[in-house]
Amino acid sequence: MTIFISKDVSELEEIPSFLNEANVAGICHSLIGFEATPFHLKSDFEVIFFPSIRAAKYVLDSGQIDLSSYVLACNGAQTEKRLSSLGYSSGYVAENAGNPQEVAKDFSSWLGQRKVLVPHSNLSALSVTKYLKEHQYTTIEVYQTLLKSIEIEPCDLYVFSSPSNIDSFFKMNTPKAGSKIVVWGKASYNSLEQHGYNADFTLRDGTLDELKLLLQNIFKT
Repeated sequence: MTIFISKDVSELEEIPSFLNEANVAGICHSLIGFEATPFHLKSDFEVIFFPSIRAAKYVLDSGQIDLSSYVLACNGAQTEKRLSSLGYSSGYVAENAGNPQEVAKDFSSWLGQRKVLVPHSNLSALSVTKYLKEHQYTTIEVYQTLLKSIEIEPCDLYVFSSPSNIDSFFKMNTPKAGSKIVVWGKASYNSLEQHGYNADFTLRDGTLDELKLLLQNIFKT
């Protein structure tokens, strides 16, 4: 069996070793790149919501914000884990990271009347702001997501980690006939449908532990 995962090996923790032990050939390659966007802060806020660890990285790299001065919130346990490794704790962690609408509702309830800054990429849907009042949030683009299409050899299983990776994949590839597809959350599920394919499995939380457990079950069948 050959599996493609749209993340680089450096982002996958123990997944590559797990694939090797299972005698599964893994092609682990992100199909997107990133570039910082200059930004300037204009509004006051008490909370920072990070949709991804990259949003946090580019905010930190800018040197404009002392994260320790704010309450941090993030989308999912994987982002929380990475923030923790950088020395920052999160006051809010979205439990169902793969469902943007549920995250938006839950986050709105948790935030209350406070004001939040949402750093994001140029391709972000900004779904977390859906149930917030307009005066409550400031969105600021801190990086761009760039598509980097390459040819991927035919695989038996494809794992797509984001809508951007899906769009990039289909510029030069199509899934092998009879293969299975795993997607990270509802946004990726919808993106795959737009390209004419249905996902066989959808990750709810989008963690690497969840992916490993799913792969274990797939390999048994």
